[in-house]
Amino acid sequence: MRRKRMRLVSLISSAVCLLGCAVQPAPVSDSSESNTKVSAYAASQAEQNEEERTVAESLLPQTEDGGDASESSVAPERAGAENTDKAAKKQPVPAETAPPAAPKEPAIPAPAPEDKPTPTPTPAPTQKPAEKQGEQPAPKPEPAPTPKPAASGNIYSIAEAIRAGNEYARAQCGVTIDTGLTAENTSYFPGTADSVAWLAANGGQEALNRAVRGNVDATFQYLAAMDSADAVRAYARFNCTVRYSAASDEYIVVVLYG
Repeated sequence: MRRKRMRLVSLISSAVCLLGCAVQPAPVSDSSESNTKVSAYAASQAEQNEEERTVAESLLPQTEDGGDASESSVAPERAGAENTDKAAKKQPVPAETAPPAAPKEPAIPAPAPEDKPTPTPTPAPTQKPAEKQGEQPAPKPEPAPTPKPAASGNIYSIAEAIRAGNEYARAQCGVTIDTGLTAENTSYFPGTADSVAWLAANGGQEALNRAVRGNVDATFQYLAAMDSADAVRAYARFNCTVRYSAASDEYIVVVLYG
């Protein structure tokens, strides 16, 4: 409704302007005539404007209180403009918009852990009730070696010992070997006696043979000390004897000479 009223007022004003332009005054020759015509023209123009205003007001619709509709329509418009200005002042000034943040890079998902089979725990060895943990079993005592029985008896060869002694006397001393010599018909020096246990610990049969050869050397040296070695070789006769004594478990060696 307000817009229609404003359009109507604009049309009336345009019509008044067109009517004013249509009236043109005639040219005058001198200044007095021109001033008179100007005054008359201004008076006639004022009357014409008053008439146009009256016509325009008569064409406007009357308000309920008898006032002019143009004034009533202008007042609300001014009020609305004032209200708009007040609302604009009360409206908070928008804060400066911050520049948009840079887009974040998409997060790369972490690789899922591989499913590894869970190792099966090895069961602990069961402990026997009689044994204690960390205690070593006592070592079993080794049986003591059974001592060998001491050698005894007539276990060595008497004939071999005699042959070894006689061969040594012939080859080393150069004397004659006479097996017919006995303790009853010849001379001899006290010989040696060695136990069977000692002989067994020092070579056995060979130890007995060495004992016979030792008696041959002792007899020859004793005789050579009284005469001479060459004289002993010229006349001396040797015969080695060996016997076993069961009572003392010994081998007795004697060298007979004549």
